[in-house]
Formats: sequence, structure tokens, C-alpha cells
Amino acid sequence: MASTSKRHLRRPALTLAIALAVIAVTAACTADSGGGGGGPVEITLLDHQEPRVELLKKLLPQFEQDMEEQGKSISVKLLEGPAEDTQFATKLTLDYNSGNAPDVASFGNSSTVDFATSGFLLDLTPMTEEWTDWDEHFYEQLREELVQPDGKTYAVPREAQIVQLFYRKDVLQSDGISTAQPQSWDDLLDRMTQVTRKSGEPSLLFPAGEAWGGGTFFEGFIHLMLGTDSSLYDAEESKWIVASPGLTDVLSYYESLTEAGVMPVDPLLNPEPWVPTKYEAFPKGDLVATTCGTWCWIFDWGPEGAAPIDGLFKKVSTWEFPTENGDDTFVWGSSGWVWAISADTENPEEAWELVKWLASGDFMAQNAVTVGAASPRDDLRNVPPYSDYDFLIDAERQLPKARSFVALPGTDKIVQAVGEATEEVITGRMSGEEAAEFLAERATELLGEENVKSL
Repeated sequence: MASTSKRHLRRPALTLAIALAVIAVTAACTADSGGGGGGPVEITLLDHQEPRVELLKKLLPQFEQDMEEQGKSISVKLLEGPAEDTQFATKLTLDYNSGNAPDVASFGNSSTVDFATSGFLLDLTPMTEEWTDWDEHFYEQLREELVQPDGKTYAVPREAQIVQLFYRKDVLQSDGISTAQPQSWDDLLDRMTQVTRKSGEPSLLFPAGEAWGGGTFFEGFIHLMLGTDSSLYDAEESKWIVASPGLTDVLSYYESLTEAGVMPVDPLLNPEPWVPTKYEAFPKGDLVATTCGTWCWIFDWGPEGAAPIDGLFKKVSTWEFPTENGDDTFVWGSSGWVWAISADTENPEEAWELVKWLASGDFMAQNAVTVGAASPRDDLRNVPPYSDYDFLIDAERQLPKARSFVALPGTDKIVQAVGEATEEVITGRMSGEEAAEFLAERATELLGEENVKSL
């Protein structure tokens, strides 16, 4: 089993929603002007997870020195939050709600929309418009996905996440089964059914069920949904699409995976479903294919990861996600964690100097390899140590054609409904069509009839 820090580092699930569900949130005040006295300024920075915190401890003195050379006296007080994601989200939400938030914080981008609409975050739009790096070096789709429903930007990327299908090419080759890119869902199912017939073991994992939390949606369901011709949200009407041919087809595909025996159902019902699947079955070669992100090369199966695989790059490779009908394959590409400034900060200019530094050059290059992420900028491929990690650079090159789904108000409710519906399917309690009807009813109940529509 992985250590606590490693396990929590790789769980990019939608955690803010859990916190907001149990805390009565009121809007924070807008920012004071602050920082105009010309004297020394201390900026507080909140982060969590040991690898991230240790990197900040190591490099923040360089920021302070850089500012001093520019004639600015800015120091940083690093605050460390709980290692576990849900506890961290709860703490940060309480801090924002009570007016005791840090000047700068880092969190998963799926939380940005809820923090922004709650009034917790400083509007960074004027800063990004004056920052030449923003338009010149950050990938366009990452900039666009950070624009919130009000048209403003409240965060900048700390990293980029590329999610694909990881597969055991050594097992497929040994069994005489093709390692070619599957083009359609049927191609993938046929391939994995061959594996399961030979091994007698489940062979393919798309996270499903309630135990995986936000991972069921962001590490499983959405990569199938994006391979259909249906949308999940109508931006023009600001409504969730809770019933569509694509939704029915996705849930029916989960049914097909389950009936074929390729889906590892029992492990998905465990409290920590990633342990028996990604940390045990995949390293053994029993589970042959699974969704995963760039972080998995380091924190799941790397030499110091949760479940090291000897000869990792010889045994494991990646496929893009196939589509339902065999159209263009794709990878998921999105902002992972982000940097944001509290709306209550008394020193917005100094906080922005810190965020710019954290999102630039040497720090971002080291951050990327520390957390196993692709660069959200296009100008770090020759900057060490990032320049030495070909598999991260290869993933970054896929960003321009990547697909993603941006978290919107109500995403936590959709995540909950998807978790419940997929569990009904994999346990055999419902067919795919029945689960689609259940999802529509549950999502409508959670979101309200005025916020949903059907196709």
C-alpha cells in the first residue's frame, strides 16, 4: 500500500463540493487595496501534501531574493494544511468563510468555480491581461477553461493533467493480442475480452461507483462521455443535460464491461478502490488497462511510487481514449492544480508577484517533475529538470488536441449522481437504460428542475 502522502497526491478528485455540502458558505468581502505602505510585506501561502510543501520550502527563499533584487521587500509565510484532500478542502473553505484565508492558496481546478462563485477569490483578469506570459506561453485551452461563468479569471494553472489509458503492453504481447490503438469502444471491449478469457481476471478499469468519489467522474465516466456525440451541459441555457443518447450509451457501456467480466466490480466497492486495482492488480499484470494520468508514471508505478513496476517503460505504454463510433481518438487535457489569491488579501499586488513567480520558469519546471505533471506553458521543454522527463514532454505535446470538461456550478451534484448510477450498473441492480433514467431523476432532484434539461 502507498504511503499517505503518495496516495493523497494522486487523488485529484472533486473535493471542494464535499466541503461545501457540510458548511454554510457566505460570500467573502472584496479585496482591500493594501500593500501601499512601502514597507516589508508578508504573504501567507497555504498548500498541502508533502512533496509540494517540501518543494516550496526549498524554493521560496529564491522568490524572496528575486524580489529583493527588484527592490521589493516581500517575504512568504508557508502554511501547511491537512494532507488528506477532503480535510484540506474543508479547512480552506472554513478559512475563506471566516475571513482568515491565506493570501495565496493552491487547490484542484475543479474547486475553482465554487470558490469563485462564493466570492472567495480575487479577480485576476486585469493582472493576466497585463502579463505577457499569459497569452504568449500558456496553452489556449487552459486559459479558456479557467474563465468562469461571469467571464472572469480567478486562478492560473500550477500544472497540466493529461489522462489516458495506460496498458500492460508486455502482457498483451505475451498473449499475442494487438497493442494497436483501439479506435472505438467496441474495439477496446473486444481486446480486453480476449485478455479476460485467457487470464480469467478482470482486465479493464474505468473507475465507477460511489467509493471512488470524484474519481468515478473525472477518472472514468467523463472520458467515455467525451467520446459520444452528446453534451453534458448547455452553456447557452446554463443547464445540465441529465438525459441524452450519450448518457444512456455510456451507462450501457459500463453494463457491457460488467457483463463481459472485464470490469473489476468487487474492488470498486471497497473503501479505497484504487488499491486493489491500480496498486495491486495492474502491477501484477492481472489488470491490463486502466485510466490514469501523468502522475501515475511517478507516484503510482515509478521506483518510489505506491506500487513500483520494474522496467516500467518497457512494460507499460499508453493509448488515447477511443470514441463510441470510432472517430478521432483523444486524451484528456486540463489544468490540474491552480494558484489563486484570496479576495480578502490586503496585499494583492505582492500576492500577484508571488503567483506569477510560482507560475513561471524554474519553479514550474521543478514543480512539474515533483508532482508528475505536464507543463501548462509551452516554453519549459528546455528548462531543467523538466527537460529531462521525456514522458511528461510527450504528454504536453498532446495538449493542443486534448478534450476536457470544465467544472461548472453544480458539478458536485452531477458527480454524486454519476457515482450512484454507475454503482447501480456494475452491481447488476440496473441495466444501462434503467441507470440512465435513475441518473436523470437523481440529478434533477439534486440540481433542481430549473437547472436541468433533457435531450
